[in-house]
Amino acid sequence: MNLKRLRTLGKAAAPLFAACLLLTAPAPATAASQDMAQKMVDDAIAAETSAQKQQTRWNAQRAAMLEEIRQLKSENLWLSFQEKKYSRYVGSIEGKIAELQRIKAELERMEQELEPLLYSLVDRLTDAVQTDLPFLKQERTRRLDFLQRTLDDHELSNGEKLRRILEALEVETAYGRSAEMSEQTIQLDGKPTQARVFRAGRLGLYCLTPDQATAGRYERKAAGFVTMDSEFVRPLTELQTMIERKRYTNFIYLPVKEVR
Repeated sequence: MNLKRLRTLGKAAAPLFAACLLLTAPAPATAASQDMAQKMVDDAIAAETSAQKQQTRWNAQRAAMLEEIRQLKSENLWLSFQEKKYSRYVGSIEGKIAELQRIKAELERMEQELEPLLYSLVDRLTDAVQTDLPFLKQERTRRLDFLQRTLDDHELSNGEKLRRILEALEVETAYGRSAEMSEQTIQLDGKPTQARVFRAGRLGLYCLTPDQATAGRYERKAAGFVTMDSEFVRPLTELQTMIERKRYTNFIYLPVKEVR
């Protein structure tokens, strides 16, 4: 029991004790003294009842305040945790934003450098085709024309232009790993001749007459085919067999330099 309640009970008990003394006094009690004693008892009981009610209300208020404090502490802990968590999230997101901004700036720089590079690639490919062995002229010319139209198409993104150029480069590269044969009318030693023309990658263009008696090789300076030694007839017939069977099983020895 706290000090405040002791004081309240003391004040309430004093008149009650006095009333008890009056009621137990040896002198005969008068009606007035009895009424006064009764009133003192009633007052004491009322004071005690009031003190108990106040104490009950205080206990209820105290319990409610303690519960509120507990809830506030719990909420404070939860908010502190959330603050730390979201601070970490914010730091992570800021780092990602900074990285994205760096990538964006890098892409913008690459975009500025990419367009002149695309034109340079097509020019270099055009030069390479023009100085290369004269095979599949129509197909390769159409491809170069398509690339030129691609560069001039402002509705296409640079990424799409680059993709098309890389596809063309891939096709041209594949020519160096393949061999093919066709029937053509060629200039052999300056004379129109019907022959089988062989392309061995980009190493050379060769021809073989239908009677397999004469073999030739393309020379750029002569702007046509020139006759080779008869020893190269057999390698060309072997190459023809392998191309027809699509099985390259043997090494074929053919000149790759111009015959002088």
